[in-house]
Amino acid sequence: MFTVGIDLGTTASVISYLKNGVPEVIKIDGGITVPSVVNYGEGSPIVGSKAVYSADDANTVFSVKRRMGSDEKIFGRSPAEISADILSYIKLSAEIKLGKKIDAAVITVPAHFSDAQRTATKQAASIAGIKVLRLINEPTAASIAFGLDKNKKGIFAVYDLGGGTFDFSVLRLSDGIFQVLATGGDNYLGGDDVDRMILEDNFRKSGILDATSNEKMLGKRVAKFLKENLGERISIETDFIIRDQPYKFELTREDAERYLKKIFEKTFLIASQVLEDAQLSSEDLDGVVLVGGMTKLSFIKKFVTESFEVQIFDDISPEKAVSYGAAIHANSLVEKNNMLLIDVVPLTLGVETFGGGVDKIIHRNTPIPITERREYTTYQDNQTGMRFRVLQGERPLADECRTLANFELKGIPAMPAGLARVVVEFSVDVNGLLDVKAYEKTTGISQEIVIESSAGLSGDEMVEILEKAFKEKENDEIKANNIAIKIETERSIKFWKSIIGEIPENFQEIAYDKISKLEKILLEEKFQEVLLIKNELENIFGKFLDEIINNHLSGKKLQDIRRS
Repeated sequence: MFTVGIDLGTTASVISYLKNGVPEVIKIDGGITVPSVVNYGEGSPIVGSKAVYSADDANTVFSVKRRMGSDEKIFGRSPAEISADILSYIKLSAEIKLGKKIDAAVITVPAHFSDAQRTATKQAASIAGIKVLRLINEPTAASIAFGLDKNKKGIFAVYDLGGGTFDFSVLRLSDGIFQVLATGGDNYLGGDDVDRMILEDNFRKSGILDATSNEKMLGKRVAKFLKENLGERISIETDFIIRDQPYKFELTREDAERYLKKIFEKTFLIASQVLEDAQLSSEDLDGVVLVGGMTKLSFIKKFVTESFEVQIFDDISPEKAVSYGAAIHANSLVEKNNMLLIDVVPLTLGVETFGGGVDKIIHRNTPIPITERREYTTYQDNQTGMRFRVLQGERPLADECRTLANFELKGIPAMPAGLARVVVEFSVDVNGLLDVKAYEKTTGISQEIVIESSAGLSGDEMVEILEKAFKEKENDEIKANNIAIKIETERSIKFWKSIIGEIPENFQEIAYDKISKLEKILLEEKFQEVLLIKNELENIFGKFLDEIINNHLSGKKLQDIRRS
């Protein structure tokens, strides 16, 4: 079986294979990278460099990866279909170049791609006729290339800053084992943002306030040229013509450093959180591996070196490393060698609980593949169905997390509340894809759902989820605690009302008054007072509870026994 590794990038893609045990890029159109650009003018789609330099920007799609997993249609095509055109072109070009058919591939995705975005990537590969052996995270793939090439052992960070995405992962490498300890990232942060800042400043300085989308697209190419060719110069400039009017576009070293510093500061905040998630500091790292085209810039290397104060590894081309690792892993899956890859879940998965809380079933940064189960029961007598809302996110309240799916388990036998035993099972496979099952233990009735791509998170939403979770952690804990108090108090009130007639009459009036007051302050959400009165009622009923239970078992009531 002939396998390859494909780095399906936001701005450019790379395909590699193993030649005599050594990874090698398959050059397409004479280059290492293939621009992830598609033109839909007349006739068949045009992909790559030809699409970039076509004069038909109005029908050209750039950075479609940022829209993966969404329902958006571009020229009547989904992001998965457009990505399939890119993959088809890469596959066909590589087969022609090597003179052999590609049987299967490992394809890389950003570490913070959601379940829906990963599903869309697999769909794109399927449309393109590519059998996917596995989806792996881009930083993980880079670490495979780095770890095997250098035979390193220790704890390393992978700093992956590309054209459209940023990922930061911490891994432990040892004897062919690649264990991801924690990961984080931003699917909307990269070189494209620097190009945009260069363009906006030059438009402003030139007095261009009404540029069309097509002119902005052309301007971004000029901005990208300036960024990539500044080098060690003090400044660089080039001509840019709009509506037959020539302008000078310029990039100074000072401005470039200012733009790149803004980007780096955002990446450093993400990296700091990932290190905290892994319960590590930069001092615990044995090195930082640089990946992604942006890390070729001397500014970025300088920022990373000064901020992490550890050894920087950049001797593998940052543009090649991800596809190298994917190719190595593809070969290992076919050859079944001793390499072990332990990746993680990027965001917490759970279900909504009664009262609007979240029961977190699989936590972020849990190693995959993983299967976790929770057991639930009915809340009302004779309840024959249970509805589940599958959630993704870090917040303790359901409405503040992302809904991935809703499904219902029907046919539960009618029985008193609390007796049914319903098991919910979450399984995340090696590709990071989620499967959810629910079944009732006594009857065996079940329901299964595979999360579809329409439930996807955009990159902005992904980052927003994590930022809000970290910022609102203290408030969220209070909210979650209040929800738990409310649910438990409502259950207690229901129980006390069912047995209040069985406690001595001189205690019944006191209990009624306190229950009435408890219901009132529970509606007012005065939770501290709720706990105090709840505790008083527990003391009242607690005096007689054991006796009530024993007498129920014997078929008698407490008051009947006391009167006899």
